[in-house]
Amino acid sequence: MKSRCYLAYTLIAAAAGCASTRVQTVDFSEASKNYRNEDYGTVFEAWTRHVKLVQDIGTVMEVWATFKSWDFRQAYMAKYAKIYDLADGERESLAKSQMETARAVYEIHLVAQSTNDRWNDFANRSSPWRLTLLDGTGAEIAPTTVKVEKLPDAYESEFFPTRTPFSHTYTVRFVRPEGAGDAFIGPASGRLILRLASPVGKVEVAWEAKDSGAAAR
Repeated sequence: MKSRCYLAYTLIAAAAGCASTRVQTVDFSEASKNYRNEDYGTVFEAWTRHVKLVQDIGTVMEVWATFKSWDFRQAYMAKYAKIYDLADGERESLAKSQMETARAVYEIHLVAQSTNDRWNDFANRSSPWRLTLLDGTGAEIAPTTVKVEKLPDAYESEFFPTRTPFSHTYTVRFVRPEGAGDAFIGPASGRLILRLASPVGKVEVAWEAKDSGAAAR
């Protein structure tokens, strides 16, 4: 019998009660990968999490979260360079920019749709949603920016195909804490969790490293 639960590391919602399913493990390292244009779809799926917040009235919120790790960015660069036919110098500039961003922030491409479009608001100060990023120790940080994206349809369909005619797209950025004294250690803990909480319910999605066993919360 088909499970009532949806792909997610954790689904927490009022009156929901679905059990979580196994999550594909990922590589948080800065290892160099020789990705080709054809590899993008597989890498995109590995770094994308999908979850539904379900209540008595049905699906309240549905989100797709793609963590833009260095591993993901390498596959993105391969596809981008192929589509736009970048010269060698342009490829080098793109790689430098992507690495600098990956080292400075944790960035998540968030696609969301809701039965009530007024609830689909993560960027405004008056938003009912609180977004946080947790590591495997339970330490958390708040986003530095949550930006509504208005991307060209052709671009978004090719690079972020989770979009729908009813969804909104956001870029969520968390500045990486600096210094050995910070409680938030991020991928070094073996896990990152994006939590979205509001009066209508709460959901979490997670990215877990292949060797995260002992670091799991």
